[in-house]
Amino acid sequence: MYYIGIDVSKKALSVFDGKVSLEFENVAGLKPFYRYLKKHYKHFDNLVLIFEATGIYSDSLREFCATHQIKAYILNPKQSHNFAKSLGVRSKTDKIDARVIWRYQSLIPKERIQVPVIDPEIKMLASYLTSYQFIQVQRTAVSNHLESVTDNTLRKLLEKELLRKQQLEARLLGDIKSYIQEHPGLAEDYQRLMTISGIGEKLAFSLLFLFRHYQGTNRAQITALVGLDPIYKESGTSVKGKIKISKNGNRYIRKMLYLPTLCAIKNNKRISLFYQRLINNHKPKKVAVIAAMRKLLLVAHAVYHNKTEYVPG
Repeated sequence: MYYIGIDVSKKALSVFDGKVSLEFENVAGLKPFYRYLKKHYKHFDNLVLIFEATGIYSDSLREFCATHQIKAYILNPKQSHNFAKSLGVRSKTDKIDARVIWRYQSLIPKERIQVPVIDPEIKMLASYLTSYQFIQVQRTAVSNHLESVTDNTLRKLLEKELLRKQQLEARLLGDIKSYIQEHPGLAEDYQRLMTISGIGEKLAFSLLFLFRHYQGTNRAQITALVGLDPIYKESGTSVKGKIKISKNGNRYIRKMLYLPTLCAIKNNKRISLFYQRLINNHKPKKVAVIAAMRKLLLVAHAVYHNKTEYVPG
């Protein structure tokens, strides 16, 4: 098996093949990179590209792998960052990052190496959600800044900007709903998620993207993808820390789960009983809420996976 480590940036792919470092322009199609691979590898059956999930910057490389049936392992950026620290690598350049990513091959589970699958419907939904989240952040920033502004002229200007962002946010939300309704598969899954008490339309959109994008994931994997998986700190008898969640997954969805979970604790019988049992067993409220968040996520995942409407407990 031949491995290539790739550090992806906005403009370039920094590549290390185990011997030499190279750089290719990060543009649609990646034709120069393809010519390099065709010249140095007779076929792609034994080739694995390792790169980080860097949002829109890595999309072209993911699509490249899908188009040419090249296997890939896509790293969580925190994984490569922690791996670099474990190697004692202090400097950070694109070339060094590519070498570190190449060395990660020894830790890759073989079953996780596969050709990426591009789902056009989910790709478009992801674009909508990314734009919606971006506008949400901007709207919140303007709203928070507005509270400290005392000058009337500046305040009126910012109020107009806030209104514009609120209108754009509402329009994007409507566009997301329309897009889902136009695609029967998405619409059916969305309606099933909406049958779960506590889950509203915004969370349903995000969970639909998560479940559809990571098809075939099990309970443990979907929990880890949202960063709600527990981490333990124990070593002999001298070290025994509190159990915490990893926070290594999608922080946006993790944040979105919080308020719906509080709602579900009050209105969803299954989540309420689960939460109350933890409280009765003297678990701190914060721990019980996080556990309820995980429970709500897994209930939603089961509804999506089994293609059935939610049956209240």
